[in-house]
Amino acid sequence: MGGSLQGGIMTRAYKPGSIIYFENDKSEYIYILKSGRVILTYTKIDTGEELKEEVRQGEFFGVKSALGKYPREETAQTIGETVVLALSLSDFEKMILKNVNVVRKMLRVFSNQLRRLNRTVRTVLGDSDNVNPQLELFRIGEHYFKIGDFTKAIYAFKKYMEYYPDTDYAKLAMDRIRTINSGGTAADSMPVPGQKKSAPDSFDSFSMDDSDGGFSFDDSPPPASGQKGSSSSGFSAGETGSSSEFSSEIDDFLSDSDDDLGDFSLDEPAKPKGSSLQDVYNRAEASLEMNNYGAALEIFREVITRASPSKPNEKRLFIDSYYNAGVCSFELKDLKGAMNYFAEITRSYSDTDKLKGAMFYIGRIFEMAGQGEKALAYYNKVMNMRPRDSINSKAMDRIQALQKNR
Repeated sequence: MGGSLQGGIMTRAYKPGSIIYFENDKSEYIYILKSGRVILTYTKIDTGEELKEEVRQGEFFGVKSALGKYPREETAQTIGETVVLALSLSDFEKMILKNVNVVRKMLRVFSNQLRRLNRTVRTVLGDSDNVNPQLELFRIGEHYFKIGDFTKAIYAFKKYMEYYPDTDYAKLAMDRIRTINSGGTAADSMPVPGQKKSAPDSFDSFSMDDSDGGFSFDDSPPPASGQKGSSSSGFSAGETGSSSEFSSEIDDFLSDSDDDLGDFSLDEPAKPKGSSLQDVYNRAEASLEMNNYGAALEIFREVITRASPSKPNEKRLFIDSYYNAGVCSFELKDLKGAMNYFAEITRSYSDTDKLKGAMFYIGRIFEMAGQGEKALAYYNKVMNMRPRDSINSKAMDRIQALQKNR
């Protein structure tokens, strides 16, 4: 490994296969990939599965552990000749004070990480995709209360009382707080009369109202407007690639240029930039997560209009926006509009990780239109697609429901 110091940033050159740091190492350095390749190897918290993710040029890594002063959560290894920039915490602080774009990017990524962690927690707790926030918070406290981790339990219950003081579980949350403060255990705590003993073990899935009768689709809906990638033969692709937790977070650092190191100056403040395509997509995603489907749909359409799937750094935003526009149309009960979006994914982007979800939604559309046999055909296709995930389970649930109602 070679190294030099330039303007407060240390430049380090690594040979192929070098380890920049190991999981559980402690270090205050934050890294930026200048050239070459770096692979991050980490363990998925809910399954224990070992995953790998590649850092792209101009991206940070090692940020959270350095800022939080806790051990590294992943191992960073080079692939080929690699050059990285290493910043101490003091250098990093100087940089972010002079570069607003860096702060914006970091906040965006940390926000996405928090949302993904929240989804992982819901999966571990056995929740469905659509949950009541107050019940979710209560159940987190109840989980830690039952296993005896009272520090985390009382924190969750106090937050519940702070945000939801007049709700159904407020009295029960206060009972838990009093029990913990008095040195009691879960066995000593009794539910308040007239209240449930604990939050429900599961939440009902968001139910869709059936559409009006007389609605039908052609087997091959007309394509939606917009640019297309290479055409495929419909639904012949049986397997799709899996996506990891890190991939979307890393993509958040991408801008219209592959090399965004202009943001990383310690001397000159970064020049303000206009609203990027990623910024527009983030606004749409935020509206979707708040169930503001109408606003989200309009913004996703803007991304579709502006993005070009022929450009590698815009293709993901284009396809994700196409898929999410279909989701918004479906939630708004615009079944024909939703069908157009999802069918286009199956025709032109069947090699992406959105294929399975698109096919599931097409099945839902046919089901809501009263065309159960077509719906079953799509659900069965989804059931055989890999990797196995919650979409496969949802397809099985729909198959069982349709067969039960025959």
